[in-house]
Amino acid sequence: MPALTRQRTPQSLHSEWSHSSLGATISIHALAKPLMKVMYHRAVLDLIKRQHRIPLSAETMEIYESYLGWKYVAATTKTLIMREICQRARVEPQARVIGDFLVPYDRLLESTNIAVRRSTCLTLAELALHSSTRGAVVAVQPCARLVGLLGDGNVGVVQSACYALSQISFDLEGARAVVEAGALNFIPALFEPIDVAVGVLHLIPELLDPTNVAVRRWTCGMLGRLASHSLTRRAVVAAQPCARLVVLLGDGNVTTVDGACYALSQISRDLDGARAVLEAGALGLLKKLLHSYNRRVRKHACLTFTRLAGHSATRGAVVAVRPCARLVALLREGDVDDVKGACYVLAQISLDLDGARAVVAVGVLEFLKRLLEAQDSEVRKHSCWILAELAFHSSTRGAAVAIQPWARLVPLLGDGDVDIVEGACYALSNFSRSQAGAKALMEAGTMDFVPKLIESSRADVRRYTCVLLGLLARYNRLPPPM
Repeated sequence: MPALTRQRTPQSLHSEWSHSSLGATISIHALAKPLMKVMYHRAVLDLIKRQHRIPLSAETMEIYESYLGWKYVAATTKTLIMREICQRARVEPQARVIGDFLVPYDRLLESTNIAVRRSTCLTLAELALHSSTRGAVVAVQPCARLVGLLGDGNVGVVQSACYALSQISFDLEGARAVVEAGALNFIPALFEPIDVAVGVLHLIPELLDPTNVAVRRWTCGMLGRLASHSLTRRAVVAAQPCARLVVLLGDGNVTTVDGACYALSQISRDLDGARAVLEAGALGLLKKLLHSYNRRVRKHACLTFTRLAGHSATRGAVVAVRPCARLVALLREGDVDDVKGACYVLAQISLDLDGARAVVAVGVLEFLKRLLEAQDSEVRKHSCWILAELAFHSSTRGAAVAIQPWARLVPLLGDGDVDIVEGACYALSNFSRSQAGAKALMEAGTMDFVPKLIESSRADVRRYTCVLLGLLARYNRLPPPM
């Protein structure tokens, strides 16, 4: 079926009878327009039916594009087309075909028809899910209109617009576009009472409705993704969403809790954000979420603790709420994501002496030898860093030496993952600070790996190797080649 092309509009004709008879006359043109809409709708239905199970082609997309730009095509027909395109956009090869066409998204987003606006938002969201087509979405500059739809009179449109903005925010370029379009202006109004709302948008009551799960979910997702980029994180912190996000940690809907926890984990990447999270009172609820039945919630709770413990200024507050016992329980009974997340938190907590003592006190050392042999590379890496920090502090070094991890730690110097090699090398250099540790490392064959380590492409591996050699030489007679 050829694409629609505009023909010359003929002058309205009246029948000879109408000119010679009294009474109302009938415009053939007035009758033709509704008939055209019906014909176009049937043609689109037939096309979609014939294209079922056939990958979307450029020829078919060209036909869809022509219908979407034609004013005499009914809103129901345009909705039908956008829903078909949206479904096709879920498959990346077909999404790339869609991205090559200049669909009039701006006019569709401004349509007076609710279904057209919503289906257009969802199509943009599906296209933005793929890294290969996300740039095409940003290129058509939909963010200003999408932000405007956050104040739409239909809650379904608001949900869909929020979802689209969340997906566009995955990449830095998209995140910048979302911030520049003023998306963060609605955050105070969403999270605060109406009378103290700040921003230029007139928000609908549904946005403030605590029962609106979808809006809260994608608002949290958008905040998290904007905060994941260093260049847009400050704007998120400035919008002051943390107090409301912390309230959502106690929400009865698990997807809302997960979204809020994810947003807080990204906001906590910078010290200013981490302080804002602490001031909002997040730690107590985060500790409870370590017991959540939902694995994603536990994962993001661990990640938030990790980010908070990663800043020296907020690490003490993390240690003060005593999460270590539960983290060790996750090492014992959790799945691989639990173990990975718990190890990462414990490694950050161990950076300070008080944290290292707390980690030793809850019995983490009995698990570390087993974790050094875990199949997951992240678990092995973080286990090395826990041992490294415990061996760094003189008051916990003896406990770390007592479990004699050499047989498992030294072979990791030859691991194929350079991150693991770095962690193992750092741990061994700290164990060498004691005479007992240095002697044990010599007997475990550490020197066999030194020639390769000293030529590593990673500077920190070479640095830790030099420190290791210096400490070993203090307590042992090194071989002449060294």
